[in-house]
Amino acid sequence: MKISTWDEARDLGLKEAEKRLGISIEKYWIDSIRLEPRNKGGYWTVRLDLQVRKSLGRKNLIHVSMKINPSTGEITDFHAEER
Repeated sequence: MKISTWDEARDLGLKEAEKRLGISIEKYWIDSIRLEPRNKGGYWTVRLDLQVRKSLGRKNLIHVSMKINPSTGEITDFHAEER
């Protein structure tokens, strides 16, 4: 799967976060999405803040960051941190 646009990188990042964290995302905010130059690896860097429901109506914010190979759509690096 080739990732050639900013929107495709965002959508893949959201799907991957839901899958890896096992959560349903209520809202999200984009911290940054950028395509690194080829001499620095040539990958998409996606950083998102996700609002998720924890329990009893309480909501948590999770910051996720990942690197996506633009040729294959493979996630090479994934980090999640609760805030």
